Amino acid sequence: MQLLALGVVSTVLLSGHLVNGEVESLENYVHLSFDKLRGSRYETATKGGKPSARLRKRADGYEEIEIINEQNFYSVELEIGTPSQNVTVLLDTGSSDLWVSGPENPYCMPVSGTQDDFNPLSWITRSTLVSGSATATSSGSSGIATMDCSEYGVFNSSRSSTFRSNNTGFQISYGDQTFASGTWGTDTLNLGDANVTGFSFAVANRSNSTVGVFGIGLPGLESTYTGATASSDNSYQYQNFPMKLKAQGTINHVAYSLFLDEPEAHSGSILFGAVDHSKYSGQLYTIPLLNPYQNRGVQNPIEFDVTVQGVGISQSGSTKTITTTKFPALLDSGTTLTYMPYQLTELIAARIGARYSSNLGFYVMPCPADNDNTQLLYDFGGFQISANLSNYILGSSSSSNVCYLGIIPLSDSNAIFGDNFLINAYVVYDLENYEVSMAQARFNATQSQIEVINGSVPSAVKAPSYSATWSTVQSITSGGGAFTSGAAGSTTTATSTTSKTSQHKAAGDKLAPTSIFVLVAWAFSFVV
Repeated sequence: MQLLALGVVSTVLLSGHLVNGEVESLENYVHLSFDKLRGSRYETATKGGKPSARLRKRADGYEEIEIINEQNFYSVELEIGTPSQNVTVLLDTGSSDLWVSGPENPYCMPVSGTQDDFNPLSWITRSTLVSGSATATSSGSSGIATMDCSEYGVFNSSRSSTFRSNNTGFQISYGDQTFASGTWGTDTLNLGDANVTGFSFAVANRSNSTVGVFGIGLPGLESTYTGATASSDNSYQYQNFPMKLKAQGTINHVAYSLFLDEPEAHSGSILFGAVDHSKYSGQLYTIPLLNPYQNRGVQNPIEFDVTVQGVGISQSGSTKTITTTKFPALLDSGTTLTYMPYQLTELIAARIGARYSSNLGFYVMPCPADNDNTQLLYDFGGFQISANLSNYILGSSSSSNVCYLGIIPLSDSNAIFGDNFLINAYVVYDLENYEVSMAQARFNATQSQIEVINGSVPSAVKAPSYSATWSTVQSITSGGGAFTSGAAGSTTTATSTTSKTSQHKAAGDKLAPTSIFVLVAWAFSFVV
């Protein structure tokens, strides 16, 4: 695939850190605020900022370009067991299991020195399961201690009077050979004021990640069901965290709302069982999830794929249609950048004056002016989400005015809409009805307007083209009138306020270098 030749991927990780302990559990919903941290590793990440490329002039007349693989991290501190033990985990919508590190993990021993050549968190930023079999434990070779996990906590099941082992094995591995293996069990889990009893999770006694994972995705992604075990007699689905919240009456519907806030914001939030009307503008529209794996015998969607029915661009007060060819897109809060079919990426690049550099693996372009108001427009079947072009720009500190486009071309028809799209949208994930509701995100709201979800998302309506979803692969072609200013039948545009088993994700999972260095001529001027 084209993606394999790009050489670098900038990724985002939906995981979470409590903001001053700000977790709310009120009647029929749970509100969690998390810090947004950015860095090449969770251990050294800091608050705020946007992905960037750093350019330095060398004495030999060349410019050294360092594209940093910066990620967003949102970590959550859980209290598990009796008495409670504090464990930090990474909240992830792209997986569905909670697992925590145990004290017997041979990789988790205090070591001296730095780990600049090791990114233990890169795997969860893409959340793609490779195998549920025992071969997962072969990753990481000998198990020599390489990490200090004590800073983020480990769970010792023998010290909890309420822990009950299921006596069944847990195995999971990811696209970059990171893995975890251990044993399933149940215990009490506390997240702020939210208390869950008899909660199923795994204790990993062997893993090459410093922290565990708090997956809240669809049940079809649970490691007890997906991968090699899905067709066996031992495969099963269980009540993960969102499902368990409903089962015990904490929420009324298995759904949650995600608000990443603007790019420079230091925090975001997730709302289990409710929607906050103050976090979006315009109408909240509902679209169905796709099931790309139905022909493989998968009955229900297992990830958040939706249909994109067109792409447009707004420049200097006028809008033009780029394409009205339908294509599937994965709404992936575990990815920083956006990945699109090659033909579409080329069409967008031509509109903004960007050219692809095979040496850099990115589209390069002159940096837009600070007051540039160019927006990309995405039609989801009768409603649009707009995204400022600035959200897709990887800037540089170089005097040569070179910037990089945070849209990566793929060789197939699928797309992955990562963080640089999702920050523009308020997204409600309905895990019961297999739907997603979206509206334009609204920033700087002064007062929440929270409404509990009972059966359907309140105030949301079905998109006009709810049933006209993607079904077959088509070549991206330009043209159409869906976005053109004044065109008949143009769709409504909101105003901008600023898998695990997926093949198209798996290719990207193999790419997570901390940085890439490329030498280009000092006279480099967009001729690539």
